[in-house]
Amino acid sequence: MRILMPVILLTTTAAGLAQTWEAGGAAGGSVSRNVGVSNPLQQASAGLASGAAFGAVLGQNIHRTVSGEIRYTFQPGEIQVASGGKRTGFRSQFHTIHYDLLFHTRPEGSPVRPFLAAGGGGRIFKGTGKEAAYQPLQEYALLTKTREWKPMASVGGGVKITISPRIFLRVEFRDYISPFPKQVIAPADGSKISGWLHSVVPLVGISVLL
Repeated sequence: MRILMPVILLTTTAAGLAQTWEAGGAAGGSVSRNVGVSNPLQQASAGLASGAAFGAVLGQNIHRTVSGEIRYTFQPGEIQVASGGKRTGFRSQFHTIHYDLLFHTRPEGSPVRPFLAAGGGGRIFKGTGKEAAYQPLQEYALLTKTREWKPMASVGGGVKITISPRIFLRVEFRDYISPFPKQVIAPADGSKISGWLHSVVPLVGISVLL
């Protein structure tokens, strides 16, 4: 959250220039890129399994082509380890909160407004499955019932389509980029997990001017 404070303060100061607020919700999915697990025995990979995603947004127009918004995304799913055609998963939840600046290619009031988005925040990785004395592929990594927070960058884009003067259809995606959660997916003795976690989250939703 410390990373977000300067951006939020600047946005709050600029908010006096425009008072149009927008709130909405969305649903979609998520696809993540696994990272490599190096082990003297064999190579493996670890990360987040693909799954559903649900989001909420509260934003405000700052300029005729720039807006800022706070977003929350909830992803129920699994953490996983895979090697040699085998895979083991562990039920999990992922909570993401971040602040984005949206740079629209068309001004407020246009019927179709494509945009690019960039910002930052944090993700909570939470293992919720049932732990067992033995876990398949535990020689590479252990999937644990723990909670871990990581800072995160958010980049993406999309389009807002006007349905009525106060209602918009939003089609968009975000790439959530964060350090790997090595407490929730803990490398086994002799194993090393390296790389950054990328989760691409496409969403379709509705937003309303308040």
